[in-house]
Amino acid sequence: MSANLSADKDTSCTLVRILGTSVKPGEEHVLDLQVARLYTRTNIEIPVVVRRGLTDGPVLLLLAGVHGDEINGIDTVRRILDDVKSRPLERGTLVAIPILNVFGFLAMKRALPDGRDLNRFFPGSASGSLASRLAHALVTEVLPAVDVVIDLHSGADQRYNHPHLRYTEGDEASLELSRVFDPPLILRASVRPRSIRAHLTSTGKRYVLFEGGKARSLDNDAIREAHRGITRVMEHLGLWNGPSDSERGAVNVHDSKWMRAPMSGLFQPIMDNGSQVEQGMVLGLISDPYGGDAKQVKATMAGHILCVNTAPVVNQGDALFHLGLAPALP
Repeated sequence: MSANLSADKDTSCTLVRILGTSVKPGEEHVLDLQVARLYTRTNIEIPVVVRRGLTDGPVLLLLAGVHGDEINGIDTVRRILDDVKSRPLERGTLVAIPILNVFGFLAMKRALPDGRDLNRFFPGSASGSLASRLAHALVTEVLPAVDVVIDLHSGADQRYNHPHLRYTEGDEASLELSRVFDPPLILRASVRPRSIRAHLTSTGKRYVLFEGGKARSLDNDAIREAHRGITRVMEHLGLWNGPSDSERGAVNVHDSKWMRAPMSGLFQPIMDNGSQVEQGMVLGLISDPYGGDAKQVKATMAGHILCVNTAPVVNQGDALFHLGLAPALP
């Protein structure tokens, strides 16, 4: 089944059509986006959940599972959809794709079956690789109808991300959205070519990316932070009445840099994830399994720890600590 999603305005209300279905005010739908099928001839359907309020308003897309093994975002979207059952939308439309990369999710792997990272193939092509076709389907059949996108991610293998939000450098509207989200840390990020961020930046959509926890695990702290932030954004956009949670004030950092292993050996972090550190501070130790001298991993600049490598054994040059650089944004 092909998808056709549009938002055509008239004098009365906005017409929202998803997968050939007109979603009227107050309606709820679970529709399937079909991109390809397995070699067993089994169709792979990507559920697209749509909840529309009683009056017109912004269209918010909650996107998770771009990487198939990142579970925290999937559970966060599930919790929001569960909330909507008892807290209907006041206005606007919520579009939720809990698992975009269904192929990777089935195998519990980051990439698609062809080994490609979906987030490096936007805007995609209808006749390209599997990754390119899936990216193209999202770009042409979903994204044109949405106003705001919250993209939920976790750290890759053995990399634990402290909950933080990333917005596109120079995008003041997305920075404002990040402040509404109110995470522990906000990182100004550059545009990576052929990412979903790059596409949405080129089309003027408001887009933020949440990072928290690590792959193939559920982290309640990260999920709670994401859930809290999404709730605040939905209230800010008017989808829900609010606010229900007061602002804490996020710490802003600009740019980032990895601290890498000076030698191979047994790795022991010392500083907690999310900590504020000063230049020269010892972040961790690497020990020689054969009794040689241990080496210290020191911060080369002041900042906040965004991610910690959780691997007990590391090789020389491995990324160990991801620092968001100080000073803060004005």
